[in-house]
Amino acid sequence: MAVTRGEERPRRAPSPRRSAFALALAHGVNDMYMGFLPGLLPLLTDRLDLSLTRVGVTVTTIGLVSNFLQPAFGHLGDRVGRRALVVAGPMVTALSMSWLGLVHSYQALLLALVIGGIGNAVFHPVAASLAGGVARGRSSVMAFFVGGGNLGYGAGPLLIIAFVGLFGVERTWLTAAVGLATAVFVAASVSPSGSGIHPPPTAAPAKERKRLWVGPMILLYLVMVLRAAAAIVFVTFVPLLYEGRGEPLALGGFTLLAFSLAGASGGLAAGAVVPWLGRRRITVLSMGLAAAAFVFFLHSRGLAAGALTLALGACLFAALPVNIMMAQQLLPAHATAASGLVMGAAWALGSLAATGVGALADLMGKSAAPADALARAMAWSVVTLLAAALLALLLPRQLEAEAPAEPSGVE
Repeated sequence: MAVTRGEERPRRAPSPRRSAFALALAHGVNDMYMGFLPGLLPLLTDRLDLSLTRVGVTVTTIGLVSNFLQPAFGHLGDRVGRRALVVAGPMVTALSMSWLGLVHSYQALLLALVIGGIGNAVFHPVAASLAGGVARGRSSVMAFFVGGGNLGYGAGPLLIIAFVGLFGVERTWLTAAVGLATAVFVAASVSPSGSGIHPPPTAAPAKERKRLWVGPMILLYLVMVLRAAAAIVFVTFVPLLYEGRGEPLALGGFTLLAFSLAGASGGLAAGAVVPWLGRRRITVLSMGLAAAAFVFFLHSRGLAAGALTLALGACLFAALPVNIMMAQQLLPAHATAASGLVMGAAWALGSLAATGVGALADLMGKSAAPADALARAMAWSVVTLLAAALLALLLPRQLEAEAPAEPSGVE
C-alpha cells in the first residue's frame, strides 16, 4: 500500500536474533570498561601509592555502587520502560571509566568509579530482563548474553594495557568512542517491549504466593553472593599476585582474559546440558568444582596455573545464566527487579570480600612475603565456594526444569 505524503511508514520491529546480539554486544562493551580497573590497578597502585587495603576498598566501592543500585534501576525499568536505560547505561560507563588514566588522586579515582558504577547499575537489570524475554525460558540464549559480558570483562584489562602501551595512559579517554558507537547500535536494534515474562494465572492468596518464592530467592541470592565474592577476589588480586611474583604486567591481563573466556564457554556449555542435568545440579557441581580449581590454582605456576585458570572460570560461571533464569522464574511479574537482585545486589555484597582479603593480606604481609600473604588471604574464597555448593543443594526441585514450570507471581 502506498504511503501518502506526511505519513510515516511503520518501523519494523528488530528480530529476536538481532536483539539478542545487540544485548550481548552491549553487555560485552559495558563490562569491557569495567574491566579497565583491574587492568590498570597495578599502575594506579604505584601512581597513587595504594595499600592492598585501599585497593580492596576501591573495588568494594565500585561494587557497592554498581550493584546495590541495580534492583532500584530494575524497578524503574519495570515501570517506565527499558530501552532508554539499556542505551544510557553503557554511555555513562564508557564516559567515566575511560578517564581512569587521567586521575592523579585517590578521591578522583573514587569519583570516576562511582559514576561508572551508576552506569553499570543502569544497564545490567534492564538488559538481563530484555534478554530473558528474547530467551523465552531457554538458558542457552541467556548464556549467550552472559557470555558477552564475560568476554568483555576479560578483554577489558588486556585491551587497556595494550592501549596504554601504544598511546600512553593519559589518552585512555579516547576509548569512550567505542561505548558511544555501541549505544547507537543498541538503540536501533533493541525493541522497547517488555521482558516477555508474565506470571501465570493463580488463585493462591498473595501471602501464600510470597511464601513460595521468598525462601528459594534467599537461597539463590546467597549462592550468587558467595560466587561473586570468589570471582571479585580473583579478578582484583591476581594481577597484583603476579606482580608480587615478578611476572610481567601483561600476564595479569592475559589471565583475566582467559578466566572470562572460560567463564563464557562454561555458561554456554551448561546452557546446552541443562535439559539433561537440570539447573540445581549444575549449580551444585559448578560451585564444588570451582572450589577445587581455586585451591590448585593458588599452588601452581606456569602452564598449570593457566590450565587451572580456565577450569576455574568455566566452573565458576557455568551456572550463572541458569541462576538468572531461576530468579526470573521465581518473580516473573518483576523480572527486571529480580535480575537486578541476583546480578546486582548479590555482587555488591560479594564485593565486600575484596576489602576483607586486602586487609587480611596486609596483616599477613607483616610476617610473610607479600605474594605469599596475598595467596593465603585469597584462599578464603575456597570456603565461600564450598558454602555456595551446600546452599545450592537446598534449592527447590521445581527450579530444576529448563522450561519455566509454574512460577508463582507476585502482586
